Amino acid sequence: MTTDNNDTTPNPVTPDEVTAVQGETYKVYLASGWFSPAAAEELTHLENIFDQRKWVDLASPRRIFVCPPDAPKETQDATFVGNLQHIASADFLLVNTRDKDIGTIWEAGFAFAHKKPIIYFCAGLPEGAKFNLMLARSGIKVCTSFEDLEDYLDRCYDAGQLFVEPYDQAIE
Repeated sequence: MTTDNNDTTPNPVTPDEVTAVQGETYKVYLASGWFSPAAAEELTHLENIFDQRKWVDLASPRRIFVCPPDAPKETQDATFVGNLQHIASADFLLVNTRDKDIGTIWEAGFAFAHKKPIIYFCAGLPEGAKFNLMLARSGIKVCTSFEDLEDYLDRCYDAGQLFVEPYDQAIE
């Protein structure tokens, strides 16, 4: 499909204003798989980054809901609904794209549909690889390292708002 419109860049996602007030906390939902040793280690590091910021109330599913593969339907349902409730009540999400975990990507879509600001984390992206177009356009920021994430979070806190910094690198 083609278009005559020369402006092919959509408007970035505009989050509801998130203003940090000293002493106030903001709920962050950390969407991430932890099903490989590398993913589990990376998730621990991400959890620690948020734990170090007193203004963050972290909702990390690995800490809240663990649903074994053989769990009864009731446990599966409770885990599913609980995660959805945490996403719906979050001020913003950090979505870790390591290993392209399908559940994590689904959570990003659910959050986007509910107008939640999304920060993507892709330190696991192989060098030279491209970031996904749909994720790039649905997020307010794509962080490619722990340092990049920490810098972004600290700048946002200091300014009292989330910055919209559209991804401007190669996409797939």
